[in-house]
Amino acid sequence: MVRKSKLPLDTLFDTTNIEGEENEKVFEITERIEKELSQFPEFIGVFSFGSRIKGYADENIIESKTGMSGSDYDVYVFEDRNLKVKDTAFGVLCEIGREYRKKGIKIQFIFQLLSMENLCSLFAMTDVVDFAYVPLLGFSNLCGFGSGEKIEEWRNKVKEEISKLPKEKQETMFQLFSDCLLTCDKKSLSKIQERIPDFDKEAYLNARRELWTKRVREIYG
Repeated sequence: MVRKSKLPLDTLFDTTNIEGEENEKVFEITERIEKELSQFPEFIGVFSFGSRIKGYADENIIESKTGMSGSDYDVYVFEDRNLKVKDTAFGVLCEIGREYRKKGIKIQFIFQLLSMENLCSLFAMTDVVDFAYVPLLGFSNLCGFGSGEKIEEWRNKVKEEISKLPKEKQETMFQLFSDCLLTCDKKSLSKIQERIPDFDKEAYLNARRELWTKRVREIYG
């Protein structure tokens, strides 16, 4: 099998691994999580991120602690924290994780908690500073590769808040969302350089910046 010599620069999402094989597990896992968590009123959606949707997953790496092979499946689970409910998706996710580990597949879950309070406070700021990074990251990641019945509803909430801003600040927010997403991409650079022989960091980041800018405007503009 011939390994990739470069990553595609014309798309944000690539579900093939470094050997160019399509990975249907990405879709299977997100569909399974969405199906299981749809029973919880606080569940918004599930998003894949990391190597499995950026095209640099490696099936041959071995995790030293567990001996499991293959890149992790990284998943954001979005919840609406405006809802005061006692049920939690955490137990269900643990069970799903255990089930897949028995098959030699490791899933890393990260909760993204959204609330109208965070949304309104974020847009009320004159300047978005470092302490706003966490809520900004959550609303930025709604531009990612996900599925869930309430995703569009939350995207529309963000879009509505942006539309209330002066034009200049709207442009600032678009830029901040894009920068936030690009910052996440930058964290992947060392792994990509290890796995892709002809990886051009500058070309990759320039392409990702352009693609994220376009996607943010398509969703929130």
